[in-house]
Amino acid sequence: MFFTDKKIQPIPYSYLPQDFDVCSWISVQAFLEQLCAMQTDTTEALEELLLKYSDLIKAMSDELSWRYIHMTINADDPKKEEVYNDYYANVYAPSEAYQFKIKQIFYNSPARSELDIKAYSLLNQIFSNDIQLFREENIPLLIQESELANKYGGFVSKMSVFYDGEDRTPSQLAVYLKENDRSKREEAWRLRFDLFLDKKDELNKLFDDLLELRTKIAKNAGFDNYRDFKHREMGRFSYTPDDIFRFHEAVEKVVVPFHAELNKHRQETLKLDSLRPWDTAVDLDGRKLKPFETTEEFITKSLKVLAKVHPNYAIQLELMCNTGLLDLENRKGKAPGGYNSTINNLASSFIFMNHVKQHGDVTTLLHESGHAMHSAATANIKIAQYLEPPSEVAELASMAMELLTMDYWDEYYPLPSDLKKAKRDQLEGTLSFLPWCMTVDAFQQWVYLHPKHSAEERSDAYVHTCKRFSGGVDWSGLEKYRRIRWMQQLHIFEVPFYYIEYGIAQLGALSIYMNYRKDKAKALKQYQNFLNLGYSVPVKEIYEAAGIDFDFSESRIRELVDFVSRELETLDKE
Repeated sequence: MFFTDKKIQPIPYSYLPQDFDVCSWISVQAFLEQLCAMQTDTTEALEELLLKYSDLIKAMSDELSWRYIHMTINADDPKKEEVYNDYYANVYAPSEAYQFKIKQIFYNSPARSELDIKAYSLLNQIFSNDIQLFREENIPLLIQESELANKYGGFVSKMSVFYDGEDRTPSQLAVYLKENDRSKREEAWRLRFDLFLDKKDELNKLFDDLLELRTKIAKNAGFDNYRDFKHREMGRFSYTPDDIFRFHEAVEKVVVPFHAELNKHRQETLKLDSLRPWDTAVDLDGRKLKPFETTEEFITKSLKVLAKVHPNYAIQLELMCNTGLLDLENRKGKAPGGYNSTINNLASSFIFMNHVKQHGDVTTLLHESGHAMHSAATANIKIAQYLEPPSEVAELASMAMELLTMDYWDEYYPLPSDLKKAKRDQLEGTLSFLPWCMTVDAFQQWVYLHPKHSAEERSDAYVHTCKRFSGGVDWSGLEKYRRIRWMQQLHIFEVPFYYIEYGIAQLGALSIYMNYRKDKAKALKQYQNFLNLGYSVPVKEIYEAAGIDFDFSESRIRELVDFVSRELETLDKE
């Protein structure tokens, strides 16, 4: 590209033997047994145990990450799924019992009370939580759950339909929702939903199996339901399920009306009798944003944007590109969605996405780049648990990056009118996303609090939830499609309850951006300060380091809606 032709070189682990084979259960087990046999009667010995354990966890996480990456890149190849499942079932999962013992040794050591309270108080909380939740009988169930969840990507990766001259994946069909020809939009929309409708029974069966397993895992751990278990397992120490329900209510009260007004404006501008689902993405002025034509152009422009925010961000992304840590194009056989996966021994990460040359791809890559900068910023953190921030922290890094780069999107859109349009879409989208976020979370809340429901009752509950957060889109005559819309959200299958964090982080990102509009240099410095922390302090302190409050109350949401409204008004005057 233009910063460097260097590649990222692996960093050897300090506490693992040079010939250590992380793929071998014999090697991993032997190392774990050595750790369990260590004397920990001094702070030095206790910290040595922790550092050795952290190196092992980081190495195992890297191996699991690479196998997951290869599985999602080749989601139509069952051998890749077998390779991932094999490592999880035969190495990673069996290590859990030893990990539990090591956490107990650390937690019960008299020397723990002599450790630096500030440095270790959060780790104490994390380990205490893990110890309370661990049940050895759940290990085989977690293996089964992982194997089942991975089947979702396999289903979607095989979906395609012949349309407009060639086979199209669901992601490629979504591109046609930007077409000015309404009949073509509708046709592509129906074809896309039909792909999921054809797999409705299989996907319902897959989810039923996951629901049964997850409920059993929760019961084994002493919880009445999987929702409460998962809330604890995800380390949500800073808020309760009741706080989340209040978040739902606040969005319903404050954001849904804002979203409905946007949809009303859309309907009037398009001169439609009613706004249908295939009308929600088309450009109101009839012009499609074209940010790039090739992947190389996409990366180059993104590097230029990141360089204007901070040169180190661009250097990091280019190093990742040179090292083969980017897979960006959509293609048949590839899993859906996008993610960033940390690779510890590179002090970097891998970015996976499915670009189709649209504006949404720009925000996706910048979003995942925010995660990547987070991974790079925490390279010096030694304790493995401090490299695994909860999602409301991780997503703050990525969602803030989308907004912090916005002033420099002229690299994608040299025409002022296109740049203005892209900014408007982004600002509107920060709030328009929230009703869908609440829908996904509220639906899962119902599902796991009513585990004995039928597939039909589940669809009924989804439709009821969807209507609650609806913004005026007309689904009449489309009931069979609406009832299976939830099946298109991979999080529901693969990472249950990992979604509300996007909403929490979106509010945090808007707060950072509000600070940025007042003082760019200060806001960027605070952003970097928060990245550097990883998860070494509690969530509220991390948000404070970013210059904001950990707050998703109704009053805060209303303040941010007013801020976005003012920004949109300013944009209209430019």
